[in-house]
Amino acid sequence: MRRTLWALGATVSITALGLVGATDAHACGGFFCNNQAIDQSGENILFAYNDDGTVTTMIQIFYEGPSEQFAWILPVPAEPTVDVGTDAVFNALAQRSQPIFTTRTETIGTCREAPTCPSRSYDDYDTEGPYYGSAADGGAPAADAGAGGVDVRLRANVGPYDVAVLASGSAEALRVWLADNDYLIPDVALAEIDHYVELNHFFVALRLQKDRNSGEIQPIVLTSSNDEPCIPLRLTRIAATPDMPVTAYFLGDRRVRPINYMLVQPDYDEAGLWTGTTDYASYVGGVVDDAGGHAFVTDYAGDTPSISIEVSPIDDLREVTDPSEFLRILQGRGFNGDSQLLAILTSDLPPPDGWDPQTFYNCLVGGWCVSDPEIIAHFEAVPFFPEPLVDHLEAGIVRPRERAQALVDASTHMTRLFTTMSPDEMDEDPQFMRSDELDRDYSNVHEAIIRALCGPEYFSWTAPRDLVLPSGTVSRVAEGVEYYGTDAEYCDDRSEGFVPYAPRETLREIAVRRNTRLGGGGLCSVSAASAGGLSGAVVLAGLLALLWRRRR
Repeated sequence: MRRTLWALGATVSITALGLVGATDAHACGGFFCNNQAIDQSGENILFAYNDDGTVTTMIQIFYEGPSEQFAWILPVPAEPTVDVGTDAVFNALAQRSQPIFTTRTETIGTCREAPTCPSRSYDDYDTEGPYYGSAADGGAPAADAGAGGVDVRLRANVGPYDVAVLASGSAEALRVWLADNDYLIPDVALAEIDHYVELNHFFVALRLQKDRNSGEIQPIVLTSSNDEPCIPLRLTRIAATPDMPVTAYFLGDRRVRPINYMLVQPDYDEAGLWTGTTDYASYVGGVVDDAGGHAFVTDYAGDTPSISIEVSPIDDLREVTDPSEFLRILQGRGFNGDSQLLAILTSDLPPPDGWDPQTFYNCLVGGWCVSDPEIIAHFEAVPFFPEPLVDHLEAGIVRPRERAQALVDASTHMTRLFTTMSPDEMDEDPQFMRSDELDRDYSNVHEAIIRALCGPEYFSWTAPRDLVLPSGTVSRVAEGVEYYGTDAEYCDDRSEGFVPYAPRETLREIAVRRNTRLGGGGLCSVSAASAGGLSGAVVLAGLLALLWRRRR
């Protein structure tokens, strides 16, 4: 069976890789917990400028499908060395540089003070906290193979991959070589391959080794002399999805900008970014579309975030023949339950027939199934040998994490650029360069103001709320709920959940009862016409515990 060319280009994702969480296990002390995200999907690429003038590129690959059908071709402008990387570096950098939309609270006027009730002191609570908090809770040497042949510059096993680095002066010869080596190229890709051959690009071809499964797919790392990195989107578009998000990280000594794409900076004048009703990627997509589809925004620029992704050495585990003890030590040394660990364990420590792998490894770590006759019989039939498992863990996890940590530690500045693109917009490869023209720093934290409009008819948590965006635009995000009850009635209502935990509609019902009996203008403020503002979900978010913190 010929191999299907499933992925072409740098950041394409056929489908996001997602593993089903473990079935209901005993208390979650294992590697794989039901509430633990195994992997994050996305199209991510990292460029690191090295002191010797080379650039290291790490590309995250996401694939779901039969292992024997995985194949991937990447055009690169300079001949690279090839290694494997780790998803952990992308996860760590993303967490420390993702855009955050936060608020601070300003109070206009003076709200009514709540009385001290016998059963519960109002002073137990701090009403000065934010109303919403963060809504993010988002020139190289030319290939020279002559006019008619293919020069195989490298053919080797690298991590789980069978890797070939190819140079050719003939697109037809390159297509023949790929076909002869079980890469089936769709007709739509031929013109783009011709394009890169004419540019004297090299080609990196990957496929999984015969004894490897798709769960072992990990980022590919290329190092070459090309100091103006690019993303080969022309080839990516063959398998791209509409509005495909692309995040590029640049590690070096200064800020990076695109050369042939626009660099636009949104004003973030969109209330939904702070209230959680607007998706960040969709918002940026609109900005990029307004710029003609060829643009990036800066998510972050500044000091390289401090991360720690290395795990402790495990060479001594070659002597640990008890699988339960082996896994417990492994967990204690920083190994976490991601898809790569799962794939390696499945290969070298296979579960019994009928057992879910994640449940099996959790049970070994927890020890709750080691005396199960089925497990005992399994290890009698399939003995555990720690040496090959240690070898695969070191090659697939320990050393890639060490190298990725070194790349991050060697840089002083990181730029994170983001865009979304559809296939019809991927007609030009974005190139990037370091620049001294831009300000060194650009924060990923964006702040708006929640303005509480106080008055004697409101408590601080029932006052109207306005959201003041960075541009100065004001949006009403919560209508006020007036309260004219007496202090004694307040304490009675409090026992019914009036404060601090009641949602605004409950406050409104209580206020209607008190205000109706007392009279005096309260009804208008609690009529149906005044119930505008945020949706119920956001109102709940604003009125539940976010307003309240225990005073220390």
